[in-house]
Amino acid sequence: MHSFIQFLFPILCLFVLFIGEVHSQTRPKDTGKNSKTTDQTQNTTVVPKEPEPTKETPQSTGTTTAPVSETGNGDPTTPQEEVDRFKDLDNKNGIVVTGSRGERRLKDSAVATEVISRKRIEQTGARNLGEVLETQTGINVTPFFGGSQVQMLGLDSKYVLFLVDGQRIAGRLNNTIDLTRFKVQNIERVEIVKGSSSSLYGADAIGGVINIITKQAEKPEHYQFRTTYGNGRQTNFGSQGEKNMIADVGFRNEYVASNFFGGFNQSAAYDLDPKTPSTTGNAFQDANVGGNMIFNPDGQLKVKTGINYLNRNQAGIDSRSNGGVFDRTNLTNDFLGLGALEYTYGKRNMVSFRGNFSRWENHYKLDQRNSNELDVTEITNEFSSQGVAQIDHEINNDHMVTAGVESYSEELQSDRLQRRNAYRTRRAAFIQDEWVIWRQGFVWRLVPGVRHDVDSQFGGQTTPKIATKVDITSNLVFRASYGKGFRPPSFRELYLRFENPGVGYVVDGNDKLRPEKSTTVNADIEYTPYKFWTLSLSVFRNDITDLIQYSFGTRTSEFANFQLKNIQRAYTRGVEAGSRVRFLKYFALELGYNQTDTRDLTTDRPLEGRALHQGTMNFFVNAPGGWEFALRAKRLDKRPFYSTTNEFTAGTSTALIDQQTKSVEENNKVVYGKPFTLLNVRMEKKFFDGRMSLFLGVDNVLDQYELTYNPIRPRFYYGGLQATF
Repeated sequence: MHSFIQFLFPILCLFVLFIGEVHSQTRPKDTGKNSKTTDQTQNTTVVPKEPEPTKETPQSTGTTTAPVSETGNGDPTTPQEEVDRFKDLDNKNGIVVTGSRGERRLKDSAVATEVISRKRIEQTGARNLGEVLETQTGINVTPFFGGSQVQMLGLDSKYVLFLVDGQRIAGRLNNTIDLTRFKVQNIERVEIVKGSSSSLYGADAIGGVINIITKQAEKPEHYQFRTTYGNGRQTNFGSQGEKNMIADVGFRNEYVASNFFGGFNQSAAYDLDPKTPSTTGNAFQDANVGGNMIFNPDGQLKVKTGINYLNRNQAGIDSRSNGGVFDRTNLTNDFLGLGALEYTYGKRNMVSFRGNFSRWENHYKLDQRNSNELDVTEITNEFSSQGVAQIDHEINNDHMVTAGVESYSEELQSDRLQRRNAYRTRRAAFIQDEWVIWRQGFVWRLVPGVRHDVDSQFGGQTTPKIATKVDITSNLVFRASYGKGFRPPSFRELYLRFENPGVGYVVDGNDKLRPEKSTTVNADIEYTPYKFWTLSLSVFRNDITDLIQYSFGTRTSEFANFQLKNIQRAYTRGVEAGSRVRFLKYFALELGYNQTDTRDLTTDRPLEGRALHQGTMNFFVNAPGGWEFALRAKRLDKRPFYSTTNEFTAGTSTALIDQQTKSVEENNKVVYGKPFTLLNVRMEKKFFDGRMSLFLGVDNVLDQYELTYNPIRPRFYYGGLQATF
């Protein structure tokens, strides 16, 4: 407790000084006869009217330039001071693309879409996508041996489709996309669509879609640099610390816009149990570079290209109960190339051709100290390519049709597969109609859609969806949707062959597996009683059949054998509630709560690793003088677990294999992970009209973690410098 008070005291002192400066700069000044007028001016919020979006409207919505008085050196009594300070943070009037595969204003989207803007990402101090998502309502980010992973609507990462600029990517480690591979310097915003989206995107979108929109140049010239250093207790972190350096440069003229970025990140491992030689979180060193270019010669034709490359080396130490100590390394190369050709005609019409190529290469090595008996060396190469032809055509004011064809192929080369190489293709056609049924008194939109996929291994799959949106009044909106989804078994699930003699089990894939299928229903209502306050409530249910799970098979005198089978049915259902309020011009508060009830219907027990209750809070202050403050919190209830290892599922719940391989009764015994509260704080001071800033922050302020079921990073302090020109 004493150490916590020592930590908290300087933070409280800074915050008190910060609030004092806010108060001093917002206190009405005595100006004689004009004092009343000045006071009225300071308490009037002027929000500029948003223009109607067109195809020429840039997708980026989070980098609106603030007036001089917003950045710390202007006169706080000028009318410019009253510009909405949280416009870029909320992104309420921005353009989104994920819910409909085309540009729509967020407030017009029939599919509920959550947007994390560039301003929010910067103000929270997140370094990668995992940290961006960790206090988002309804999303749970958990660590695993390769980084961090996501759960959404009670479903694991393998049911969530990840996109970059609307296009698929390769690189799932044990069916999980590692969130730490996506660095924030190239993220303009993140769009999240919860619930089945298979009618537009096909396989793997049972739980929803997370679309990373990359940063594009918006100014004639743009230069940005940020460097960060951080560390924690030497017992947990050692003395090396974490270093982050990122930079990006961009330019834009009448015909061409381009943005290039690069970054270097390095950190030692962290250890939650210093009594053992093993480490909890990996040490890592990575470098990433990339860029994009848009050529727009006549305002109608656009040619887009983009490249992203990441080289990363992770290292950790494993120890086992028999005394064996292993040095573990993962060397990863991650490449993504994107291209698009878009032609607009009319007011809202577009023909587009998009394609990408993705390669993810992983070199895994496990080296036993003082022995080579259990050494392991594995190389994994995953390739994917995608091509899409799409048309968005406005038939009339009431019908906007989106239709297209898509081709997708994936290939996996891995030492863990029974067959060294696996390959398959998928062809698809999709169509969707945004139909405005009624416009008088209220606006009612109905969006039916259907997609048909033909998989080279699993044949045809048809996934329909229907969504509706009713603008009951200008400040009351209702949405609902119903959709089908499917997820074909991954190559690892089909052909995996893995032996772990150190623990005593063997895991086999199953080439007779069937695709998992789902039915999703969700509905939400959003009410904005005042311009500064929004309330939301949503409900959802996912029913999954042919769930793929590990089943205990046979046991020899030496090994226990586990095999994947379509043996289970499950559901997830729940409620999400949220509130966003801005007050006293400089403060914004977001509160969220979700209850997620899950059930494995085969064993009649909750799914592993899911908390019944979760709450989130985000508190932001954008004050005069260039001061910014962010406090983010998440409270997670206890979570049930039925086993003690997650080696083969990357933390994927409902599929854990017990190290002890005890009897069924002992394996089914429930153990609860402790409830915990994650609290992160960050403060920033801007100088030179906002072109430079210093920032300090603390992650996991309360220093809460649990070695087995919640191995997150202990309390971590960091600070840094950012410059923008």
